[in-house]
Amino acid sequence: MAKLNDVMKEMIKGQQAWVATSGADGKASLAIKGSARIVDDEHIAFFELMGNRTWANVQKNPWVAIAVSDVSKFKGYRFEGNAEIITSGPLFDEAVKLATALKIPVPPKAAIKVKIEEIYDLGKAGKKVS
Repeated sequence: MAKLNDVMKEMIKGQQAWVATSGADGKASLAIKGSARIVDDEHIAFFELMGNRTWANVQKNPWVAIAVSDVSKFKGYRFEGNAEIITSGPLFDEAVKLATALKIPVPPKAAIKVKIEEIYDLGKAGKKVS
């Protein structure tokens, strides 16, 4: 079971996250998510506000990768795991609040909660750390 340490948590809080998904066709998709947040030591969440390719892909294939990096320090991490689609409750309410603040004209599709299964250190040639 992979767990976030304090260094990883700080990096997630301070950087944009890149979310990689793939659909039924096997084509990769990469999207930047400014809504990434730590749920607990084993989960990262992001909000699917617009419902485009990431949204379509995660519904068909729940395995996602989330990457964060601090380019000024040449450090980063990739977190991989299965996504859970959440459409009600406190985490989804956070998505609604953010969409409202950003004046997005449609309601968010979901909060996506990822159970971290694997962690890779991108500053060490992608070495698996957990």
